[in-house]
Amino acid sequence: MTDAANALATAAATEYTPLQRAMILATVTFATMLYGMTVLIVTVILPQMQGTLSATTDQISWVMTLNIVATAVVTPMTGWFTQNFGRRRVMLFGVMGFTISTVFCGIAGSLETLILYRVFQGAFGAPLVPLANAIILDVYPRHQHGMATAVFGMGVVIGPVVGPVFGGILTELYNWRWAFFMIVPFGVLGFAG
Repeated sequence: MTDAANALATAAATEYTPLQRAMILATVTFATMLYGMTVLIVTVILPQMQGTLSATTDQISWVMTLNIVATAVVTPMTGWFTQNFGRRRVMLFGVMGFTISTVFCGIAGSLETLILYRVFQGAFGAPLVPLANAIILDVYPRHQHGMATAVFGMGVVIGPVVGPVFGGILTELYNWRWAFFMIVPFGVLGFAG
């Protein structure tokens, strides 16, 4: 980085109070954690979805595969989206689209519609991780980057651990649809944050 770029980054980071920084860190970490939950939650509920939707093992695996493919396709587009629409809009649109797609995943009546909604879920959730990381690095001064990214990293890792556990419990108590429905209130909170 040049000296001018360092000065600009430092000036941008000093615009926020410590409370504002903490709120931004919590919000973007929370949104990213939700996305991480849904990526792996499906691995726990695949057998129940397979039975309900009368799908073969090969067919039901597309529920997870195409979500990952959609994520891989859309993630590199994050820079273009933020340049054209702004970080805030992309983040809000991503969280909103992800939450709505999650609702539709829970109410999907056929394998084809579930796969389609999982593709949307992956596409809307894909920009959340790189965008959240960029926001955190811009909000915090350079000397606090290590602490901020460590907190962000912890939150991102907790999602894939907690999601399958609670998703599996809800699936056993009710059915696989509740593994998706449990994410919706948190998605609304992430959007509000």
